[in-house]
Amino acid sequence: MMGLFLCRRLRVGVAVLALLSLNAGADTKPETVVSSPVVELAGNRLIRVKAGSLLEQKFSITSVQKQRITTPLLVVTGAVVARLPVGSAPKEDRWQFNSIELSGVYADWQRAQAEKDFNAKRLEKIRELTAAQYNSQKLAVDRLRKLVATGTEAIRDLTAAEATLMEVQLGGQKDVYEAETALTVSSRSRAALERKLLQEGVDPVLLESSSPGVSLIMADVPELRISLVAVGQACAARFYGLPDQVFAGKVRSLAPTLSAERHTLRVFFELNDAADQFKPGMYAEIGLGTDPRDAILVPTDGVLHSGNSDYVLIGAQEGLWRITEVSVGESIDDRIEILKGVREGERIIGNGAILLKPMLVQSLQNEEADNRRPLSGAKL
Repeated sequence: MMGLFLCRRLRVGVAVLALLSLNAGADTKPETVVSSPVVELAGNRLIRVKAGSLLEQKFSITSVQKQRITTPLLVVTGAVVARLPVGSAPKEDRWQFNSIELSGVYADWQRAQAEKDFNAKRLEKIRELTAAQYNSQKLAVDRLRKLVATGTEAIRDLTAAEATLMEVQLGGQKDVYEAETALTVSSRSRAALERKLLQEGVDPVLLESSSPGVSLIMADVPELRISLVAVGQACAARFYGLPDQVFAGKVRSLAPTLSAERHTLRVFFELNDAADQFKPGMYAEIGLGTDPRDAILVPTDGVLHSGNSDYVLIGAQEGLWRITEVSVGESIDDRIEILKGVREGERIIGNGAILLKPMLVQSLQNEEADNRRPLSGAKL
């Protein structure tokens, strides 16, 4: 029995040694080398590109620098809505408009202004007349009171004079109220016509303040771009009928409200027309914001559009690119102005950025999905 037991122990030991030998052999086999991907998402709005890869070699890397430019911040289409030629006739009779409707509204507005001025003067005179009548009658009452006190006049004469004083006071208050009401009505009528002038495309303030030899231009600026417009801003206009000339002007005023239908803001310009070249109704391409400024320009190919936004790829570190949303301006040849989102000195991918757009779109979709995902423990 003891021999049989030792024999079995020996067999078990041999088996264990054989298994250990196999495992040792397996450990000595060469490891399989897994190569890293050429491009992958490396986090929230981060793309990693393998250093030295053929993909990376296709990129044109640009270091952002500021440049002094005078090109427009924004280009819109406008039209001449009114023109004030030089002449000897009254100013209000010399205005020319681009439509019969606008001319009619302007004429009504002028009449409303005349009526308002008349009612304002009438109210002033009525107040003066009322005060004079009241003071005159009050002096008569005071005189009678003294005479009654001395017994020279009868009390009934004083009573009659006091009644007349009250009638004068009440009558004067009525006349003043009616004059004030007439002034209020005419003022409201003029204000309504001013709003109608704005709707028709002309600022009534400019109709009053403009000098002879100017034309008023109106343009609609999209709601998303109104932050680029300001009163006093320089502009340059190229008329379709005068293609070889550029006319300098300034933004004179902005409409108080946006158009509910078009979601645009009306902007009013004033251009010098001493040479009598513009005609009401002429169209022009207007560049807004032509004052000299320091701007950041990047290659147009470096800006990627997705959804309703624009993005560039900014270098975060070696082989790592950050997806950055930017606000863009107008294009200048093969470059585009960046209004917000990029700082001087940063590195971006110019030509070749389009090769990473699928990764950019995927990153934005992942971010959107994460934002829609309910928080842990939230009730559905």
